[in-house]
Amino acid sequence: MSPSSTDIPSKLKPLAEELLENSYARDNLQEGAEKLRDAYERSRKRRVKPSKDRKLRKQLEAAVAAFDEGTAALAGGRKKPKRTGRKLTLVLIGVAAGGAAAVLATNEDLRNQVLGSAKALGEEISGADGNVEDVS
Repeated sequence: MSPSSTDIPSKLKPLAEELLENSYARDNLQEGAEKLRDAYERSRKRRVKPSKDRKLRKQLEAAVAAFDEGTAALAGGRKKPKRTGRKLTLVLIGVAAGGAAAVLATNEDLRNQVLGSAKALGEEISGADGNVEDVS
């Protein structure tokens, strides 16, 4: 049973509103259209079989992926994902530095190996000054 002409606008209205509000979905659909246009222009200019043209296939795959993400974002109401990579990297570096500091603070042998003992360093410094004698 086909939908009546009065049902179609009522079903499309929420979709159109979501498309106007969701810039992430709009950007993905626009990117997909651009990639598809690029692939079409490439297929028209070249006299190569499309099944053997790698760049054309990559353009088509990128277009399909962009359309897929755009329609999924539109249907599910997804917004642009936040960039958490930088924050996660900083947290991991902080945890690693804190762990290294804790290990060095609790393990004297490792601390002496890595940093050298302060006593030995002090002896080297004072010994170098003490060994300087006036030979004249």
